Amino acid sequence: MKYTYAYKTSDGVRHEDSLDANSRDEVFEVLRGHGIRPIKVVAADGSKANGEVRGLRKRAVFALVALAAAVAGVVAYFGGERSGAATAANYAMSAPRHQIYGDPATVEGLERGDFAAHLPRVGDQMLAVFAQPGKLMCAKGANPRRIDEKSYGAFEAYAKNDLAVENDIAINSADSREITELKQIVNGMREEMREYLANGNGTPRSFWRRLNERTEQEIQIYERTRRELEKETSEEVWEQKNDALRRLGLRTIPNPGE
Repeated sequence: MKYTYAYKTSDGVRHEDSLDANSRDEVFEVLRGHGIRPIKVVAADGSKANGEVRGLRKRAVFALVALAAAVAGVVAYFGGERSGAATAANYAMSAPRHQIYGDPATVEGLERGDFAAHLPRVGDQMLAVFAQPGKLMCAKGANPRRIDEKSYGAFEAYAKNDLAVENDIAINSADSREITELKQIVNGMREEMREYLANGNGTPRSFWRRLNERTEQEIQIYERTRRELEKETSEEVWEQKNDALRRLGLRTIPNPGE
């Protein structure tokens, strides 16, 4: 089936294009792989158009509005859209945070925090803990909220010495798709941290705390949505809520009724 999609580049210009895919989920996955965050994805035949709420009960509409507000709040908390300083060249090296899918062994290793071989700088490894929305990519039992002074010192040195020179992580031809995506996401987080510090919003320590707070908010949004859908039978509500999760980069919730 053909789908049309719309997105905005870093300069605020809206673009529209189309591609063939088996589902809207596949469209989102393909676009994420290219570092594109669509603002609209619509089937060419008009079915399941983004944003439709016809026939939804008031309760469902209010819930969707609340979820959308929560999503917008988390995005605004970190400055919203990428700044115009992000050029097309370095945008190709970075990507919004999203779920990494692929080879289970590789993905499971990354989610345990096994990325030192791919990210030799300690600061990049520390950012990678928060690379996937709604998850902490670290060893079981680890608590990123409680790091010692030595770790804070390493993160501050990283901000001063590595981040300042904009020496982003190189993507090698031998990198798997999963490793490539991880590097792209962490490069995006490096840019986010640069802007945070350059704009005088805080220190490396406060940025670390905000990473923790953002992830905690994302986990709460996901769990709240999961609970709201436990007894939901409307396919339209499921689609709307999953679209809201996708916009935040969170994993979607399969509809058992499909």
